[in-house]
Amino acid sequence: MDERKVFKPLEIKIPDQESERFPERHREGPRFAGSQTDIRQKHRSFLTGFTLIELLVVIAIIAVLMAILMPALNKAREQGQRIVCKSNLKNYVLATQMYTDDNDDRFCNPQSCYFSQTAPYPVESGLSSPIHLRWCNGDLYLKNHPQYAGPFYPYLQNVKAFICPTFARIATRASQDHFYQADAGNIKNYKPWYNYTMNAYLGSPSDGVKKSSVRKLSEVKHLAETFCFTEESALVDTRYNVSGLNDTYMIPGSDSMVEGWLNQAGSYRLIKPGPEGVGAFWDVIGGFHYAPSQDPLRGKGNCAFLDGHVDAHTRAETFPLAWPR
Repeated sequence: MDERKVFKPLEIKIPDQESERFPERHREGPRFAGSQTDIRQKHRSFLTGFTLIELLVVIAIIAVLMAILMPALNKAREQGQRIVCKSNLKNYVLATQMYTDDNDDRFCNPQSCYFSQTAPYPVESGLSSPIHLRWCNGDLYLKNHPQYAGPFYPYLQNVKAFICPTFARIATRASQDHFYQADAGNIKNYKPWYNYTMNAYLGSPSDGVKKSSVRKLSEVKHLAETFCFTEESALVDTRYNVSGLNDTYMIPGSDSMVEGWLNQAGSYRLIKPGPEGVGAFWDVIGGFHYAPSQDPLRGKGNCAFLDGHVDAHTRAETFPLAWPR
């Protein structure tokens, strides 16, 4: 028989379950297992996070960055608030100019530049000295309660706010004004809403400043050097000012006080408050702009001048800039 034609059964080899099913894994098992171990170690290292020292370093870096950035951010915020404040006072100048145009060149009465009367309103019941707390009495906020407004208020319609945003931030229930301290506990709706006050030497009919004041715009000697409105502070340094913000007008002193100051200083331009000057004024320009942190009265306050410009000045300049003659 031809051997080439002999049928031979097909041989099927079954691989060993352990050694030949995955020969590559069997041959490279130790190296592969080592790789798995490395991966697990790396994963475990990732999960453990930062060490304490690394965290402290990160915190220190953040603290340094905050120390660098915060003064710049505060400065930018204060600069923005000063711009808003000047914009508010610019509208006060325009209101004054329009009012004098419509009223035979006469100023409004500083005592009623906001309100229709100095006598108490029914909503002020329970207050012993209500007129001195109107700046922070929310029940008299004119944008919400225009029924209490005086003849000058219609000219203030373009004023977005009657208060400086910086003052609004620092004003708390801790005003140092003596009228406030005596009566603050009786205020039902505490809301500081104005701190711009009118120059008491412009348009006042009061006998106490009859010699110092002028009634008409044309009587003011230096329009660019006389403010019509300025901002007051709720803070008091009794060496410089007896009162904080407590009414609608800013008055350094009465006729008799001014007469004594002129005799002492020789010129109205040399009259300034404090120990280095003629003594304490009744009111001074608020000094919370550009103020050192340890003394929020030693900065500057914005003033709206009768020629139309607005600029910041110190409390030492209060009287020369208020004096209209």
